Amino acid sequence: MANGGKSIPPVHTEMIEVTPETCKSWMEKRTCNRVPLKRSNIDKFKSILRSGQFRTTHQGFALDWHGCLIDGQHRAAALIETGITVTSQVTYNMDPDAFAAIDGGRVRTAGDFVAQLTDMKQSNSNVYGAALKVLSNRLSGQHWTRWTNGRPTAEQLQEWVEKWPVSEDRIIRLTAKGKQCHASATGLIVAYKIITETWPERIADMFFDCIGEASKEFVGRDPRAIYTNTMINVNKGRVSRDSVQQSAQAVKAFNALIAGETIGTLKKMKISGTKIVEDRKTGEEVEQAYLADRYPEVIARTVEVSEKWLTRDNLVLFD
Repeated sequence: MANGGKSIPPVHTEMIEVTPETCKSWMEKRTCNRVPLKRSNIDKFKSILRSGQFRTTHQGFALDWHGCLIDGQHRAAALIETGITVTSQVTYNMDPDAFAAIDGGRVRTAGDFVAQLTDMKQSNSNVYGAALKVLSNRLSGQHWTRWTNGRPTAEQLQEWVEKWPVSEDRIIRLTAKGKQCHASATGLIVAYKIITETWPERIADMFFDCIGEASKEFVGRDPRAIYTNTMINVNKGRVSRDSVQQSAQAVKAFNALIAGETIGTLKKMKISGTKIVEDRKTGEEVEQAYLADRYPEVIARTVEVSEKWLTRDNLVLFD
């Protein structure tokens, strides 16, 4: 087998004495596998070790051809914390891609891989991973109805994290905003990244910081209040996962904020289909196909910013 022109040693398994020091070395090299450890699993293994119930079986530890520990991290953590040495099987030179299917056939999610790459809390990495998939499908030219499709690889996600960086603090803030108005946190992250392709973050913040609870400060038809109220009314008391639709609605509301437009409601984009219409010549009912709505474009930087919804302090940000 070869990797980038380099020869890869064959996979082999040894039965060895696994010490806490060995585990420390492995865990330091766990850069390819930083899925957050579950304390309950570590404590379970510690209990087994301390009670003398540990048995050597076919299950043990696995390292890829880079020396990264891709299986056995909970057992390794338990050995480090108890200071106990065990006899166990160790498999070397596994393909790094095998990591995706380890743990009883459980396939790692995008959120798992993002947690490895960023050290984010799992709940935040799940939201971020979903947003990255949407952003990538959009960039590849797929129709918005397919932006949530696909199962990305670890390599793809590493590329996407570098391409669309989002801090964990930002994810936490947008998740909180989503909960306040029952909107998808993933959708808000997607909208934020799309808007900031055109506008600076400080301008985007005038919209995102003022939805949810903060929208109560506005009266009339301010787009930030309209977005908040639309999400609350449409989603009927629970957070919606309709991320692509809600990202589009956020873009529309942002555009209205900058342009000083008045909007009554924020309708969802229609999916393509057919409808029954009456033929004007024959009077007969016939099926007529219609295309899906287009995803909205972000208002251009060349637009003349309106003062209608913005305070004087807001407008200073455009100078």
